[in-house]
Amino acid sequence: MVPVYTILIVGGRKPMAGHLVPVLNDQGYHIVVARTRKEAWAKVHEAHPALIVLDSPSLRFNSHRFCQALQKAAHEIPVLMLLPEGEKIDRSVGAHAYLHYPFSAEKLLDRIDGLLEVLRVGDVVFKTNQRCVIRGERETHLTPKQARLLETFMRHPGEILTRAFLMKQVWETDYVGDTRTLDVHIHWVRKAIEEDSRSPVYLRTIRRLGYCLQAPEEE
Repeated sequence: MVPVYTILIVGGRKPMAGHLVPVLNDQGYHIVVARTRKEAWAKVHEAHPALIVLDSPSLRFNSHRFCQALQKAAHEIPVLMLLPEGEKIDRSVGAHAYLHYPFSAEKLLDRIDGLLEVLRVGDVVFKTNQRCVIRGERETHLTPKQARLLETFMRHPGEILTRAFLMKQVWETDYVGDTRTLDVHIHWVRKAIEEDSRSPVYLRTIRRLGYCLQAPEEE
């Protein structure tokens, strides 16, 4: 699978989140690990991570001070701080999000996807801020309207969306007399996410009703 983003996990010798690395790898994230403050700073500059996860309970240095220094030096990189169960959140630290132990792999993935603006339906991954869709080893960049159309579908998985609804959401119009533009954009979205756009299994036409985006295994 084409890597979705690079994530830097900063943890001690036995990071509590270490067992979750394979889960993130399976979801397309490229994981880089740092054990010390010095190594973490080096990885920030070498790996150019899209997100930094601070495994606070396992660190031997002050994670709060490190996070504050990180925000001053590389404030554009979002930080997810993992905290011990019951620890009070200190918003002055500057992390973009916090997650208390214990948590499931699904909860961690949801939080990371949210911070990186990644949407998923089945094995279709959409990086909304880059208008880039990934399916296996294929990566496709979409036009603004194509991206907005796909995002609308992915935010309503399993729902039947009418042509009128799609025209309103994507083109901001109530006019549905001629929807050939919609048909063309549906075609290109299918080219991006389907193995065979002529026989779609994800983005299906629901006769007389509209369209539905759904992972095949969810049928």
